[in-house]
Amino acid sequence: MIAEKFNGVYNLMATIKDIAKLAGVSHGTVSNVLNDRGNVSVKKIKLVEQAIQRLGYQINLSAKNLKEGTTKSISVILPNITSEQYSNLYDGLFNQANRLGYELSLYLTYDSKDLELQLIQKVAVKRDYAVIAVSSLFDASEYYQKIKLPKEKIIFVYRKPLSALQFISLDYEKAGQDIANELINESYHRIGLFSNSEHHTHSQSFKKGLQSQFKKHNYSVLLNNIASKPSNGTYNLAFSFFADEQTKYDAIITMDMERAHFVRNANYFGSQQDCPPIYTLTNNSFYYEDNIYQYHMNYGILSEQIMKLVEGETVTNIDNKGFSLLPDSNSANKTKHNETINFLILPSPSTQAVKKLLPHFKKMYGINVNLIIKPFDEIYHILNQLNQHQEIDIIRIDMAGLPWFAPSVFKPLSKLAIDFDHLLAKYPLELIERFSYVNNIAYAIPFDPSVQMLFYRKDLFNDPLSKRAYFERYRQQLNVPKNFTEFDQIAQFFSRQHNPESQVEFGSCITLGNYELIASEFLVRYYAQGGKLINGNKLGLNKTIALNTLNQLQSFIKVARNIQSPWWQESVNLFEQGQLAMLIVYMNLFSYINHRNILPLVGYAKVPGRKSLFGGGSLGMSKYSQKDKQVKIFFDWLYSNEISEQIALLGGATAQKSIFQNHRIIKSYPWLPVVQQQYTNGIRENSMTGNAINLRLIENIIGKYLTQWITNQYSSMQIIGLINVEIEKTMANK
Repeated sequence: MIAEKFNGVYNLMATIKDIAKLAGVSHGTVSNVLNDRGNVSVKKIKLVEQAIQRLGYQINLSAKNLKEGTTKSISVILPNITSEQYSNLYDGLFNQANRLGYELSLYLTYDSKDLELQLIQKVAVKRDYAVIAVSSLFDASEYYQKIKLPKEKIIFVYRKPLSALQFISLDYEKAGQDIANELINESYHRIGLFSNSEHHTHSQSFKKGLQSQFKKHNYSVLLNNIASKPSNGTYNLAFSFFADEQTKYDAIITMDMERAHFVRNANYFGSQQDCPPIYTLTNNSFYYEDNIYQYHMNYGILSEQIMKLVEGETVTNIDNKGFSLLPDSNSANKTKHNETINFLILPSPSTQAVKKLLPHFKKMYGINVNLIIKPFDEIYHILNQLNQHQEIDIIRIDMAGLPWFAPSVFKPLSKLAIDFDHLLAKYPLELIERFSYVNNIAYAIPFDPSVQMLFYRKDLFNDPLSKRAYFERYRQQLNVPKNFTEFDQIAQFFSRQHNPESQVEFGSCITLGNYELIASEFLVRYYAQGGKLINGNKLGLNKTIALNTLNQLQSFIKVARNIQSPWWQESVNLFEQGQLAMLIVYMNLFSYINHRNILPLVGYAKVPGRKSLFGGGSLGMSKYSQKDKQVKIFFDWLYSNEISEQIALLGGATAQKSIFQNHRIIKSYPWLPVVQQQYTNGIRENSMTGNAINLRLIENIIGKYLTQWITNQYSSMQIIGLINVEIEKTMANK
């Protein structure tokens, strides 16, 4: 074997000719397989792949891309990747670029102008789609003269050189103002500032924000600014704050967590003074640090906006997340209470997350929280006879049952002396209307709102062999299904019962061990066909649509993995174990999978038909509870930004607006932006002409009769009639 060039591709191990000869196909066929052109039969794809494996052939992707002129590569030039603002920036860019099909090349300047000029020369000979730079140069002309790209494709971040056309940063001036306000509140006057170079745009903006706020309030300060310079060691400079033992700072401000640690180290080793409180800018994730008060910047979200600029889209302003756990921020609630709150809740990832965090609540307020974890059915049984369970203080109620039960089991939030307007403002309007209010009275606060979503295996849908086999069988492209006809067909294709060569055992599954679950499986398909439970003043199934839905569902049940389980967790486990190609499930039940190796293979989309059912629930206070003060304190704690973030990081579901601006959480749960879009289309018909209906009972009726239909006790037409008759009786007797 010798080196051979084919379409700009070199390989020393084997040649295209070798592969073609061993596979018994033409050069063109091998080329089509290597370039995933999709016009080669399954039989020939297998022959080529077997030959490639035997010969150890490796394609030179760089040469291939250069030949095709479609590199979609981006060069990223940063001072370093040890500072969190740069490491978070690159991490965010990498994830966003990978999702959009770009490849990144990283170059580090270490704030050396000479090195940066050399790197510009290297980048100039590439065929990049865009260049992103945190530059140490004073003028952008070096970039524009040497890199032959449109100026709008060279994006400067944080630091704006002269003549730079495309520049993006965060609101450092606002950060400076907010920190100045906290220093004023604490009556701190002698302040140290450990900043980046004063020549950098974001440093100038931050200092301007500090000084303008002090001036606005006529507040006198002694501000000692020590700025890093490329020629000086940053750690060394931290000792300057403690060079004079007679000078004592009330507080020191740093522009990143690394500098905060340097200051604390310098104090420990280089001073006899106690370390003053440190106020620092940091990323948008909270980690507890004693005596370090963190102001969070959205470094990760900045990456999303940069990639929008790369794609030529309009960018929006990025709000700073702000402070977490300021000193004495809980002082109003410091009174210790020797009390226990009894909290009735469903087993779920959110419940487990709250359980892990309760020691913090006990430590802060001295109040015990006793979680009474009960299954779905038992919670409804308790709600129906709550007078026999007057020891319960807080109840997690499914949103389907909120309108029916809330007026009879909950105290209105207004009686708690709680700032529920502030709490509800944390959520999208669509959720507040469905998860909080009944007859214009706020009874509950959203806890773990959820919608159904489609999760699928990206690797299977992108596999060339699967794509070709699907096309040969159905004469259609293998794409993410947009309706249930497509979904059921793909489920059949990936079922080994119908396709022995499927890489997974089943295309999808259906959970049949609980009436409400069966109803859910039916209703998402029924709604996708335009069906409704409520038609004017009448409640029931549309016979024509319901019949079509049952015929469709019957075919799906024959090809899907049938699971006799009372909850969806087994189906999620099967997907995580690689036994399913697709899964429709409520988002809040899928959360824990982010810790699994399968996550990079997971794709996500709106459910087929785009009519997903709302799920999840809210928290309300039992009308029998006498612990108004303790419950108020608990709600204030549970719904704080810090605890909501911790719940999400621990696998729980929350829909607070701040979560959708948290890069670390979105990185773990990349489907969250799609979830946010689904809120406007979510369905759960739990009220009719302003009056609550017992939707849980209606769904129970649907599921009960569908169980009999599944076991062939009744025909489809009979079962629809039976469902409608019993619903009508139930409504007449309510």
